[in-house]
Amino acid sequence: MTEAEQNLINSGRCILFERIASEVWNRIIRAHDVNVNLREEGVTYDILVDILRFSKYHSGNFDVYAKPGYDENKYGSDIDVFVETSKNQYRWFALQAKILKSNNRYNTLRDGYSTTNPSYQWDKLKLLEGVSGCRAYYLLYNGKPRSKDYVFNITDHCSRPYTEDQLGCSLVSVQVIERLGLKRNVRGTRYVNPTYEDIHPNDSEPWRTLVCCMLDKAQVTLYEKAEISNYNSKFKPISEISLSEDIQDYEVDKEPSDDFNENTDNRIAVASMKADWNPTFKIVINRSDSY
Repeated sequence: MTEAEQNLINSGRCILFERIASEVWNRIIRAHDVNVNLREEGVTYDILVDILRFSKYHSGNFDVYAKPGYDENKYGSDIDVFVETSKNQYRWFALQAKILKSNNRYNTLRDGYSTTNPSYQWDKLKLLEGVSGCRAYYLLYNGKPRSKDYVFNITDHCSRPYTEDQLGCSLVSVQVIERLGLKRNVRGTRYVNPTYEDIHPNDSEPWRTLVCCMLDKAQVTLYEKAEISNYNSKFKPISEISLSEDIQDYEVDKEPSDDFNENTDNRIAVASMKADWNPTFKIVINRSDSY
């Protein structure tokens, strides 16, 4: 392992993502223990608060944005994450959050599909990858109670071992979710929602790999800070807005697609329009002096 790689592992942002995953894992276990199903939006808000607090008290290299006025029940917990890999060069990750339910299944993978909207979320994400060069993942929130003698010996794609609670926030490819999301029973009469074990650990990675690994910059599209700052006019620092109070005012005023119309020369905006991708949150992770 190079010195740069070791410094990155030891950086605050790596520790932060590991701590968040562990907290999500334990929170879901506690909720399921009393037969309560948490919502993606609530877990996502808690994660953003943790990131903001870390940025305030430890390292100011995170910027967190949200869009006031959009109903999370309708638009979900889509997140754009931009990670700076070299000076003013960012990789774009598009994340769609889903949560494990108390029946040990992901029940909302096909949400949004209808006769009037005959496309699945994974169709949008695949298109977004194709037109933008970003990487799209499903961000799954998980928690599974385990006995003390349960053995878990897995390494991530950076060749680092991890404990299972790091799958509290896991990354899963769009192709895996599409395959499992369309799976039907033997008779073909109904869909069968995938379980935690259908995906983890073989088809997943802990989300810490976004910030704990040296990201491969070869054959990917990189974006500059100026593009990231102005591709969607509705994003505001999350600390400046109150989502719950502003929803009604903004939702009736403006359709989501209008957010990008004024930025037709911005590569991120153009790709988002083509894929009908309109996330609720944006996280920008800037380089730190510690690596």
